[in-house]
This record gives sequence, structure tokens and C-alpha cells, in this order.
Amino acid sequence: MTTMQVDLVSSEEQIFSGEVEFVIAPGSEGEIGIYPRHIPLITKLNPGLIRVKLPQKEMHLVYVISGGFLEVQGNKVTVLADVVERTDSLDQAKLLEEKRIAEERLKRSAASMDRDDVKAYAALEMIIAQLKAVDYLHKQSRRS
Repeated sequence: MTTMQVDLVSSEEQIFSGEVEFVIAPGSEGEIGIYPRHIPLITKLNPGLIRVKLPQKEMHLVYVISGGFLEVQGNKVTVLADVVERTDSLDQAKLLEEKRIAEERLKRSAASMDRDDVKAYAALEMIIAQLKAVDYLHKQSRRS
């Protein structure tokens, strides 16, 4: 089995570093799969899920990112993101309420987007990515 080194780094700390079979990330043009011996690449990432397949394990590690960049050099993948969250403590009910509040706020201020609205939109994108993570994890646990 062939593996590659992956480093997942937020603006504050290294979140994950290790050997993996593959990585799936939310590329700017859609999901992108990176496997060992991938061609060199630098790409922008959208808010969404990073899925990492560890060698000899059934489940993937799943992280939520706020967006960022992915670089492939040799047999090493580096993901840089401002915010990286582990998915083990996500609360679906809380996230749905946060999403509803953020959407209402953006509807009220749709005519005049200011700096706070841009931040609210970015927060909404992150909440949607977190909800996708919860959904993915629920589906994975049903398969087990």
C-alpha cells in the first residue's frame, strides 16, 4: 500500500500530520481527490470538508475548513486554512439555529452589504460546511 504525508494547518496550529492513503478536499472547482504520486499542484479551497483516509482504517478523519489552499509537492500534501475544526463536537441542532439566524440577518441587510455582513456571510459558509460534516458522519455511522 502506498501512502503520502499530509499536514493540515490552521492559522493557529498544526491540526493533523501523518501518513494517509488519500485526501478529499473542497476545491474551488469542486471536490478534489489527492492520492500518492499526484502531480504538483497548488489550488484554492472553498469552505467545506477535508476527508483523510488513514492506512488500514475503515473510517475517514473529517475536518471542516473555512477555505484556504492545498499544495502537493512530491509525495507531500499541505493544507493551509484560517479555520480548521474537528468534527467530533459538532451539534446539528445548534448549527441549524445559527444558520437560521445568519440567513435572517443577511436578508435584512441585503440592500447594503457592509463589513459585518461580509463576516456574517463567511460565518454562514462555515456553518453550512459544518452541517455537511454532521450529515457525512451520520451517513458513515449508519454504514458501520
